[in-house]
Amino acid sequence: MEQPASTEELRTEIEDIDEQLIDLIATRMDIADELARAKKRSGQGFWDEEREREIVARYHELCKEVSLSTDEAEQIAHTFLNLSKERQKKIFDGKS
Repeated sequence: MEQPASTEELRTEIEDIDEQLIDLIATRMDIADELARAKKRSGQGFWDEEREREIVARYHELCKEVSLSTDEAEQIAHTFLNLSKERQKKIFDGKS
């Protein structure tokens, strides 16, 4: 019978996942920056409230598929959206 993982092994797994997540988040933010530049060039506003609602709804569906709660979906979506919004505003304001 296989022994359960030790706390140290589990922490190492979490650290590995955290590294992957940070890399993915950095990539997501780079793409959001490019999106902001494209929107600025085309004269669009930097933020679309309807699109934000669509993204939150998509996170609800994605989280439901992996048994994360609606509250967790909201927190994750709004964390990413708030980071994107701040970065895009800086680009539109000429600060980045």
